[in-house]
Amino acid sequence: MKSSGGRRAALGLLSVAALVGGYGLAAQVYGQPEILPTLGALLGAFHGLLTGQAAVAGAGLHAHHGLDHLSGLIKEGVTLQGALLASTARVLVGMVVGGLLGILTGLWMGWNRAAAEYLHPVYVLFRSVPPLALIAYVMLWLGHAEAHLLVPIVYAVFTTAVIPTYHGARDVADIYVKAARALGARGRLLFWRVLVPAVAPSVLSGLRYALLIAWMTTVGVEMLMANNGLGHLIVGGGLWSSRLQVAVDPAVVMVGIVGLATAGAAMDAAARVLGDRLMGWRKAARRW
Repeated sequence: MKSSGGRRAALGLLSVAALVGGYGLAAQVYGQPEILPTLGALLGAFHGLLTGQAAVAGAGLHAHHGLDHLSGLIKEGVTLQGALLASTARVLVGMVVGGLLGILTGLWMGWNRAAAEYLHPVYVLFRSVPPLALIAYVMLWLGHAEAHLLVPIVYAVFTTAVIPTYHGARDVADIYVKAARALGARGRLLFWRVLVPAVAPSVLSGLRYALLIAWMTTVGVEMLMANNGLGHLIVGGGLWSSRLQVAVDPAVVMVGIVGLATAGAAMDAAARVLGDRLMGWRKAARRW
């Protein structure tokens, strides 16, 4: 098992190294840093956003555009670590609140047929509404504050978590329920000792997918309305408009995208490790 884990880690590092090398080669061959920045430009933008030293980062690229976007971001107090922290906090709030509501609703619908028949049509209607479509209406109730940014994220996680939990609870093998009832399990005992363990794999898989949706929604919300976070950093580095031109700093945009990808991958890995610990009994069923 340890050798298998080491092999997966080595292959993962190799794939990342190949991706970086392929990008660096493509940037050199293409030769248009205003569209595809070189690795040096990316490192410069990364250093500037991390340390707040705009003069060090991407000088050639910014001079080419005539607009020092990085300096503008740093003057606003935008840093990579600050943007990561703000976005991660929003994702975690959405996962805790939306995940809990989604799991409870899914369990109720899966365990209670009457509740499923009553709530499922309403859920389908709500699920069809994109989370970002709620922003303008939520502002009428909550104003332009942090709360109106969090509501679409919570909503996105909630609607994503309901379905796998619902199907996991509904599809519990009938033989398990009959066996537990034959042994005297009823009500709360049947729920906690039969339903919850049986539905746990579906719930955890659904939450990992909800984590992806939470990141996508968070960045979209930040691009539209926030004054911090990775979405704000990407838009701030990517679009500086006037009546005559739209200039782009691709190095800052790419740094924001890489930061987003890294944070999302790290949180997904943490969720996978947590799931393995909570469901250690499933390891025997794995092939690798």
